[in-house]
Amino acid sequence: MSSNNLAEFRDQYIARAKTLLQGTDLANADSKTLILTGAVFGGLDKVINAPLIGRDTLALFDAMTSADIDVWLADASHRSVWQRLCSDEAKTIQVALQDDVLRPKLLGSALAWTDILASSVMQTWIQTKAAYLVPYIAAIPGCLTLTASSRTTMDKFASVQAAMTLIFASTNWLNAIAINTPAQDAIGASLTALRELGKSGTGMTALYTKLTAIMVFLFADATASIDAWNFVSSEITAGRTAMATTLFADAGIRTALHGNTGITTALTTTATGLYQWLFTNKMTVLSRSYNANTAQQSAGIGGKFLTLAMAGTYSSGTGIFYLISTTSQFATTPNGSTSPALTTANKQVGSQNGAQYFTDASTGIFYMSIGYLAI
Repeated sequence: MSSNNLAEFRDQYIARAKTLLQGTDLANADSKTLILTGAVFGGLDKVINAPLIGRDTLALFDAMTSADIDVWLADASHRSVWQRLCSDEAKTIQVALQDDVLRPKLLGSALAWTDILASSVMQTWIQTKAAYLVPYIAAIPGCLTLTASSRTTMDKFASVQAAMTLIFASTNWLNAIAINTPAQDAIGASLTALRELGKSGTGMTALYTKLTAIMVFLFADATASIDAWNFVSSEITAGRTAMATTLFADAGIRTALHGNTGITTALTTTATGLYQWLFTNKMTVLSRSYNANTAQQSAGIGGKFLTLAMAGTYSSGTGIFYLISTTSQFATTPNGSTSPALTTANKQVGSQNGAQYFTDASTGIFYMSIGYLAI
């Protein structure tokens, strides 16, 4: 049987050589037979380990579909050589992935792309070509799923700003990320990815209800959180409050706000819509009495404060009532004052501990209405 390509020649040679070697009676062979069979054995080893996949095979791929390539690579001997090529002769694969004919065939082959992703050499190249590859990967569902499920690969994409900008603008990519934990973890671990997410209305809208872990990382970062909060604020200004409601219902998000210096800037300067929404929808009003005491006492408000406002009612006590958190004074109200509407005039934004109070007199009882938002 003649061979049409190197792979067929290799398979035919291996079969013929094995038959010859297995049929040799070494115990009774003369010197000439030993020399000839030894040469065949040496040739067999070289043929088995020869890197047959190169330009010749890539040319063969030109005539194949992605499904054909998968069938071809299902042969163990073909697969092992392909895997070696991905590592030892990766430049050949890199050139192929930039060819308009070969690229979709390789991206569409689950086996070919799996081995490409498994190659550390190819991983390095993928990072340099991340933005280039993003749209092509997005167009092939199987390739996209394999990529989003590879933490190593997604770490490479997450480190490239231009790639993440394209990813967050792609519905296909966002859908794939939403169901693949490795992709979520890669984004959550990369400030580059998080900060691009904060800038992306498409990404924020698509991911905030699905990827709590990503949003926790996002809101815990001082820089990324400003863009994120501004986006949430713009949603509120446009009359869409579902995102803010979901975020503040999540314990992980609330925990991420603790110690976040960026949130102070965002809420007090640019994210005004969000601040007003929080004040109106999330503040608790507590009406109770406090014994006047010049020493600091617990105010009976638990949790971490995000914002707080206070209004005083008639009091039988004397002096001025001070509500504080650690050393930061939230608000004061004088003896006997009426109870004005709660506003944002008296506020503290940040990550304070539970509130305490004291007065400048030690007798009497203050009847107070305190409005607060604790996280």
